[in-house]
Amino acid sequence: MSPILSIETATTVCSVALHHSGTLIAHTALCMDRSHSEYLMPIVEALLNNSNCDTKSLEAIAVSAGPGSYTGLRIGTAVGKGLCYGLDVPLISVCTLEAMVYGMRPFVDRGTLLCPAIDARRTAIYTLIADQVGQIKSPPHVALLDSKVYRDGLPNQPLLFFGDGALKCKTFLAENKNIRCIAQVVPSAIQIGYLAFAKFQQQLWVDVAHYTPCYLSQFQEK
Repeated sequence: MSPILSIETATTVCSVALHHSGTLIAHTALCMDRSHSEYLMPIVEALLNNSNCDTKSLEAIAVSAGPGSYTGLRIGTAVGKGLCYGLDVPLISVCTLEAMVYGMRPFVDRGTLLCPAIDARRTAIYTLIADQVGQIKSPPHVALLDSKVYRDGLPNQPLLFFGDGALKCKTFLAENKNIRCIAQVVPSAIQIGYLAFAKFQQQLWVDVAHYTPCYLSQFQEK
């Protein structure tokens, strides 16, 4: 059956999902800032109990790799690693931005490029550029929206920015008529789980002892 538990903590949303052989069984999300350290483990336990899933039946743990919140990613990684050590199962890492693309792909046409946007503070976002079939055109990077070099370097075709950094994009990229922005999109453990199953089938897991999330930029205190 290949039950995989997925954890997504890259933003203010704490999300957990359970998939069996790539099929979603259960999902829980808590939209509360700075709640990950207190609520992540209770959410995991409640989801497994409500799904009648024994932790010993899990075959892998998947975590959101980032980029995103430094603290959130560290908490999700710590919980994921702890479960892997305790259950002796592999750890799967899934790029947060690629998971966001996966979730948005069915809702755009082939001519639109997808640009997931996670708030990176000030005028910056974490983003990448992918086409409608998920092919990466520009890998994960920090984009400085107030940079003319960045704005002038964007592809001359329809672009959809989506995520909690999209409001910034709407402000700084308003003159570009190719761009649409949707802020009400958050990373989800649902998409992490779908992509994790494909990696599980190929045995593309990471070294639990040495794994660290993809922060892209150094942590800064608020």
